[in-house]
Amino acid sequence: MTEDESIVLTKREPFSDAVLPQNADELAKFMDQPLMAIAEAITGALAVGPKAWTVMTGHIVQGILKGKLYQQVALGIKELRAKGKIHDDFEDEKKHKYGYRSWVDLHKTIDDDTPDADRLEALMAMFYGANKVNATDEEKILSYRLFQIAKRLNSGELLLLRTLFDAQKQGNYKNTPIKLYEWAQKIAKLQGHNLTALVLKDERALVEEGLISAYRDATVTAVNQQVDEDNARLTDLGMTFCKNIETYRVETRPDPA
Repeated sequence: MTEDESIVLTKREPFSDAVLPQNADELAKFMDQPLMAIAEAITGALAVGPKAWTVMTGHIVQGILKGKLYQQVALGIKELRAKGKIHDDFEDEKKHKYGYRSWVDLHKTIDDDTPDADRLEALMAMFYGANKVNATDEEKILSYRLFQIAKRLNSGELLLLRTLFDAQKQGNYKNTPIKLYEWAQKIAKLQGHNLTALVLKDERALVEEGLISAYRDATVTAVNQQVDEDNARLTDLGMTFCKNIETYRVETRPDPA
């Protein structure tokens, strides 16, 4: 090497092998890590890495999360089939019309919306209802319609449903004449956040979906007092929705060792 020759060293950016999409093997290994490890690695890399990473990192994170959800769903369906709880040929549209449609919609929802854990559980519960062995045609149609409702609910609305369902089962719901705002205060206390406005927001969405009964106005007791007294404001549709989720939890619970 002469005096005029020099060696130019290019700084190697940390994490580049894992993030840059052209390194498919490293990216695949990276995606197999737990979400917590992925989040920590990406957060640290963005803090010190080039600005160009910020453009593609959102797509990569979204893709990783979707991949994890697809794996979770595939594993859940595999276990249901192995236990004989759903038909082996549920993908056959001619034989299982609503089961097949729920399967297609489930994957489309993951791709379009990337649902959180609560919403994914609700979707899987309705998918299970539409594909369950020995379910009647009427039950399959109902579960498919409930699947469409589940797609429109968020985690807060699902939490409100669960709160009412748990209160009803435990006998903690006392339906004495009460104003809507007072009802919301009680529910907010049950949920532990004491945010009445948040409960009222979720309440409106559930009323619109027909899952809980409506108030005539903000100052009187709920419509259909007898139903409320029995079911903590849950309608028959709301009770069925919650029972579908409960059944799914019970029937997919890991077998005792």
